[in-house]
Amino acid sequence: MPDDTLGLVRFDDRPATRWRNGRGSTREVAKRLLGVVGPDFVWRLSVAEVTEDAEFSTFPGVERTATVIDGAGLGLTVDGHDHQMRPHEPFAFDGEARTLARPTSGPVRMLNVMTKRNRMSARVRIEDLSDGRPITIAGATVFVQLTGASTVCSAEGSCADLGPLDALTPRPRVRLIAGTGTVAVVRMQNFRAYRASD
Repeated sequence: MPDDTLGLVRFDDRPATRWRNGRGSTREVAKRLLGVVGPDFVWRLSVAEVTEDAEFSTFPGVERTATVIDGAGLGLTVDGHDHQMRPHEPFAFDGEARTLARPTSGPVRMLNVMTKRNRMSARVRIEDLSDGRPITIAGATVFVQLTGASTVCSAEGSCADLGPLDALTPRPRVRLIAGTGTVAVVRMQNFRAYRASD
């Protein structure tokens, strides 16, 4: 099985957890813990489904980047400021802010990236594979197939197919991805290194 080499996560294998308010659910894709054990994370990536108007949980000391990946759109009110999220347009906001979500028309799926402030940063890019050019990823990068399908191969020759919302978690070795549809490439970066490169 190539999963260990490729870092493959099947979306259908991830359990859905209902929100405390019952108005949505979340499937965790990957995270890096702050230390060996404990509930705190350095970064966390998940796919959430918002089924009706709801208030998001607050995460003190966390930066969030949300991207609508399925559905018409999502209205967010962040500490009293309104923002309209359109599909495949990442939106960053403070995880500590009081945030109200309103699906534009029917349920919405959202890619949610959270990083611990002053420790990590995250950059979310939405790319189209339909031009035929493969994507190369390595290191602290999470890849999520949003639409279409693709094939990923490691330098050692292990390969696997990805369907919608299947993901690749960070691995040090280079992986080459080619296919069709839209994908999200999430690059995690150490905050200190990020600041030094400004």
